[in-house]
Amino acid sequence: MSSHPLRRVFTRRFTALFAIPALLIAGAVALLPGTAAEAAGPTPSTQTAARPPAGHHPPIPAQGVFFVKGKVAHPARLTVADLARYPQYTQQVTFQSGAGPQTHTYTGPRLIDVLTAAGPAFRADVKNDLLRYAVLVHASDGYEAVLSWPELVDGYGGTQALLASTEDGRSLATEGPRLTVPDDTKGGRYVSGVTSITLVRVGA
Repeated sequence: MSSHPLRRVFTRRFTALFAIPALLIAGAVALLPGTAAEAAGPTPSTQTAARPPAGHHPPIPAQGVFFVKGKVAHPARLTVADLARYPQYTQQVTFQSGAGPQTHTYTGPRLIDVLTAAGPAFRADVKNDLLRYAVLVHASDGYEAVLSWPELVDGYGGTQALLASTEDGRSLATEGPRLTVPDDTKGGRYVSGVTSITLVRVGA
């Protein structure tokens, strides 16, 4: 038996009255901050940053390569083989190390010659500006040592520090050159595996 006509009309009006507020609430929720972004999901750029491409690895520095940089006109990327272009010196040195005294024979150019070829950028408007400079030598394992510029040049210290390309006749082409400081009785500044030589200005 069909329902009464008045009851059907009342049901339709009752449903319509509740449907309108529901639609208004749904529209308001859709306008809330972040709702649309969450529904869309992460952007492609976010996904790329979170997951690097498969097979990606950081670059590995080439062995035996070192840099001359800092306050120089001509920064250079060199190898042990490139050291043969400079005048060569041979020295036998003895120094104290953590394992006791060591004696070695080294061959290579003077550190001062390699730096001079790079063109130190001394200031012409400052009297004896070269007295304000130092050389920072950095090794592949993070070890560092410093020499002053006057310590290296003739007329001041004149230390015959080398960038050795061989040690006791063995080539250092793979691990990089070794700094020698023959006036030192301790071996702390005999830096192995040199990766960079930086001329810095430390004066005012």
